[in-house]
Amino acid sequence: MNEFNRNNAQQYQLASYFIRAIFTMLLIIAAIATSGAAEPGYDKDGLSAEQAALADEMLRFIDEMDEKHYALVEKLNGNRDFEAKIFEDENSDYEIKVSRGDVIEKTGFTTSVTKLGVKPYTQDAIWSRVITINMHPKSPLVGYLHAFVSFQYNTDGTSSIGGWMDVIPAVRIEEDLDYIRKKIDEVFEKYGVDSSPYRKAICSGHRKDLLGPGCVAVSFYAPPFLSLTPESLALVNETFAALFDAYADVLQKRAGQDYSDSDLIAQDAFRRRWLEDQMIHDPYAQHVIPHTVRSFANYPPTTKY
Repeated sequence: MNEFNRNNAQQYQLASYFIRAIFTMLLIIAAIATSGAAEPGYDKDGLSAEQAALADEMLRFIDEMDEKHYALVEKLNGNRDFEAKIFEDENSDYEIKVSRGDVIEKTGFTTSVTKLGVKPYTQDAIWSRVITINMHPKSPLVGYLHAFVSFQYNTDGTSSIGGWMDVIPAVRIEEDLDYIRKKIDEVFEKYGVDSSPYRKAICSGHRKDLLGPGCVAVSFYAPPFLSLTPESLALVNETFAALFDAYADVLQKRAGQDYSDSDLIAQDAFRRRWLEDQMIHDPYAQHVIPHTVRSFANYPPTTKY
């Protein structure tokens, strides 16, 4: 690593630590305000030793993906600069970092904590984390990456592990989609799990007609639903990482290639449909995630009507 990149990475790490320190301070203040009661969504003391170990693994994975994400941003955009915001409401807390540049036009890295559930979508939490990446590349030859993993222990004694993750292309390049799909299938084959019901779920519903997803990855919100175990956590997290890695390969392959005016028109049309999905059609987005969070984290960098 040359001196410029080393200094850049150090500045990024310091900024990340500063944001997380603010986030932690706000949580301490909230805990004091509740007269010492454990803060919903953060109560690791309310977990068993086995549950706490999985929570620690989820935190480790979030740090791993944070570094992997910003290493790619630095490689392609030339820096790790980001704008950070913290959003808090009664139901959830959000820590969002958004970067912008010439290759990755906008990317949002979000870590959120569910506290009180918005039923039937989410439940009251003892401890939870959600990691989300939303990446809008400048080139219309590379699709939009929308991927998240949700991990939660609930106050009613249940738990959940899930996620929605896919590439949504403006311009379909089947060679690239097949490559990403193959990398996802390799993870499922490793764990001996049939990917077909989870892939079918990604290719159905309102998004199939509105957005035209790539159908390369999966939605874990389909039967057979996963219980939260070491094996299921590994499957979901490795699927998320495999998608990101394969997408990064495609992005680096296509970023410098020429594209046509019709490709840009297709990208503009997709970005408009994605905005409509988030503002109108997606029930989870409408009922659970505040508009201030959605607009900062995942709305397109530009939208043309």
